Formats: sequence, structure tokens, C-alpha cells
Amino acid sequence: MIFTLTATPRTTVRKSDLTTLRASGLLPAVIYGPGKVNLPVALNRNEFAQTYKKSFSEVSYWEIEVEGKKYHTILKDKQIHPVSREFLHVDLMIVSAESRVELEIPIHYTGEPVGTKEGGMLEIMQRHVKVSCRATDIPEELTLDITKLKVGESLHVKDLPTGSWQIKDHAEVALVAVHPKKKEAPKEAETPAPAPQA
Repeated sequence: MIFTLTATPRTTVRKSDLTTLRASGLLPAVIYGPGKVNLPVALNRNEFAQTYKKSFSEVSYWEIEVEGKKYHTILKDKQIHPVSREFLHVDLMIVSAESRVELEIPIHYTGEPVGTKEGGMLEIMQRHVKVSCRATDIPEELTLDITKLKVGESLHVKDLPTGSWQIKDHAEVALVAVHPKKKEAPKEAETPAPAPQA
């Protein structure tokens, strides 16, 4: 999916400049890439936030237009306020068709495990993996069928589908498992209080 946004160059230097910029509804960003491109820009914060919600569940490209010039990028990093959860800063990396990128790809789990029908508890330990590939080969998601998963069994990174990409996470990292249902500990019999001595 490709999203198109317009940005303006920014010349903020001090921390107070960034505070003023954010107070005016703008989001500081940097576009960087080959040829030592390092372009500080400002995006409309609300527009970016609304667009980001649409891109949250899949890999997306960001077409950023700055003074008539377009930059084909991916969102490489972001800073979010710990309390308000508003965006504070984003890094956008320019990608070409042949460039190699490394980014997080979502895992889509399909099916209902056999083990849960037997009373087991499903636990998903990881919902993303880091993938390295060419910009043109970025998978939107990696699908993993968990239908045959029995109680006590798990699936690992090595069980994910292969393609024109390299998964950077270790092959033995567990992604999903079905655990036996925890048994309640037997209640201890209450010991009667000793009778008061005469």
C-alpha cells in the first residue's frame, strides 16, 4: 500500500523550536537515504496519525512530496510520547527497487489449533519477525497455519514460509504454543483450632 503526504522543509535547531513546531500541529521528520540525503521536514501530525492507523497492520510505502520533489520511502523509526501517545518524530528511509531493507513483518496466524479443542491454552509469543529483502520483495505478512498444533506443541521461526527474503530472527525462537490447562491446586484441609485449656 502506498500513502502520499506533503511535507515542508524545516530549519529547527533548538529543542524549543521543535516544541513550537509540534504545538502548531506539525510533526518533525527526517528523510534519509542514498547519496547522503538527510532532509529535515515537517508533516501534518493529524494527517500522518490518521494515515498510520490505516498502515498499522501491513507493510506500507510513504510517498513524501517536498517542494514538488517526491521521495519513495518506508517508515523506519518513530518516537511516541509515553503518556499522550502522540507522535514526536519519525524517520523515513528512501528505498529504490534494488535496495535491500530490513524491517519488521507481521505474522498472520490462521486456523484453530487441535489442542485448544482438547482444553489447551493458546499462547502467541511473537507477532512480528525481522526480515531482510529487496524493496520490491517485501512481503505484506507471513502466514502461519496453526490448525495441527496439539497440546504441548509449538511452532518456531523455522516453520514460517520461505521466499525471496531472509528472516533475521533465530530459527529456534518459539512463536506460538498450546499449553496444558493449569490444574487448580487442591485446597488444604482446614486444621481445627486447638481447644482452650481449662
